[in-house]
Amino acid sequence: MARSFDRFLYPEDLQGVVPAGVSSDDSIQLINAYIEQWTRQQALLHYAQRNIKINTKRLEAQVEEYKNGLIVYEYEQALVSQKLDTVVTDAEIRTYYDTQRELFILKQPILKLSYIRLRTDAPELDRVKRLFLSPDFEEQDLLEKYCARYAIQYSLRDTTWQYADNLIKKIPLSHISEENYSRTGRIFEIIENNELYLIILHDSKFRDARSPLSLEYDNIRNLILNKRKIDLVDQMQKSIVTDARKKNNIEIYN
Repeated sequence: MARSFDRFLYPEDLQGVVPAGVSSDDSIQLINAYIEQWTRQQALLHYAQRNIKINTKRLEAQVEEYKNGLIVYEYEQALVSQKLDTVVTDAEIRTYYDTQRELFILKQPILKLSYIRLRTDAPELDRVKRLFLSPDFEEQDLLEKYCARYAIQYSLRDTTWQYADNLIKKIPLSHISEENYSRTGRIFEIIENNELYLIILHDSKFRDARSPLSLEYDNIRNLILNKRKIDLVDQMQKSIVTDARKKNNIEIYN
């Protein structure tokens, strides 16, 4: 139990604070944090009520407006959940991509690359570099087996576009200056913290170029669905108001 001025927090008020499955130690931490937050809020509320003049009518009107907004929002969410068509075809995504070209301009470079992260004393490095450059399937299979055994980390067959800023978090890409991003098909060798990175750039696009559809696919799908949600809610609102007017449930008195 806790008290803050003339307000009390009882054990039954703590029901639901701790989710199911939480360990005993974590439960205690969650409860203590909740009690601390509650006492702080009640203390602030006490001093606020003592030191400012509350416009009760305005406050009640704001609370009522907020509550009404929440009710309408819950209704809109239920409507979206029941009525929204979530099927977005490839053709729709392609059309959106082609007609909204200005939305898909790159603000940073993107790359397709393969890399191998090794210890500097890893065996057969010359052979590894040869295999890394080879297009032969069997040699690529040998490289895969080598990496599985010796590499700290590797990515050999990833054909997705990736933002340069995200790649820098995984590999020391900053050692390759941006003007070298167009030098595809060769191995860049970088040594950092006693580790060797072998990197091959397969393709690149620079800032202010058009972003490829494959990179924007999920984003476009979400944009289309969001537009559908907005249109669905707007249609619902107009339909309700129109129906209410027809039935004389809405009147404006002069």
